[in-house]
Amino acid sequence: MRQCGDDILARVRACHGAVRLRDLDLDRTEYRHVQRLIEARALFAHPHGVVSLPGADWDLILARIHGGVITCLHAAKYYGYPYPRLWTPAHLAVPHSTGRDPLRGEVLHVESGLELPPLTQYPIAPVPLMLARYLRCSPDREAPLMACDAALNQEHVSTDAVAALLRGPGSRRARQRLALASPRARSPLETLARLQLHDAGIPFADGVDVPGVGEVDLLVAGWLVLELDGYTYHEDEFQFARDRRRDRELVRQGYRVVRFTRKDVHLGKVGTEIHQLLAAGSRPRS
Repeated sequence: MRQCGDDILARVRACHGAVRLRDLDLDRTEYRHVQRLIEARALFAHPHGVVSLPGADWDLILARIHGGVITCLHAAKYYGYPYPRLWTPAHLAVPHSTGRDPLRGEVLHVESGLELPPLTQYPIAPVPLMLARYLRCSPDREAPLMACDAALNQEHVSTDAVAALLRGPGSRRARQRLALASPRARSPLETLARLQLHDAGIPFADGVDVPGVGEVDLLVAGWLVLELDGYTYHEDEFQFARDRRRDRELVRQGYRVVRFTRKDVHLGKVGTEIHQLLAAGSRPRS
């Protein structure tokens, strides 16, 4: 008897901790064991015949309940891409509308032709589909573009693969957003700074390699180098000294260097201050 219960728990565990009972193809005896496991709180019962192990992630449980996959911001988090730290309800892609009411404010996106992964694979949308939906549904452009930049930089996806999935409501805006993505962005700060320059109408190049210096974050007008100092990366003495050596070499080669902190970028200062520097005509002499 105990062995049967242990086998059921192992099968649920193989499905990452949550599954619809009907997908386990249980016999009557096994169903009785499931009820005993629920009574013993070794399993928890959820709507539409879903059970989960204690501590199972709610995104996973909701994906099993609705028969879909996790997408948008919560999928970006799963893939390790930058994402806003504010709480948002889970977004799920489903192959068709089920008419089921949300349980925790989750948002359901119908993706016709969606192929669900095997039960032993975590129910997460593939990167191209996740980004296409995220670009379409996000109320702001910064969050999905941070994820796009990271995915492109890590060569997890191409812009063509994402663009091919942009159809239906919101796709025109999504394509405009995708056009702003860059595989050269190495951090969310670069994404935000780049958007501020774009909004200010300032032409720029990102990820430019300068001989004797290496890659710089952003280059404006061919002579003004923008470097972005995220606290975590630049807090130690070694990195601080290295940055100053880079600055001196850039100046020696005829560039001017301006540095923006994380706070500067989040306060939206980049476009305004770069406009002021360009208006001052402060290009150094070669």
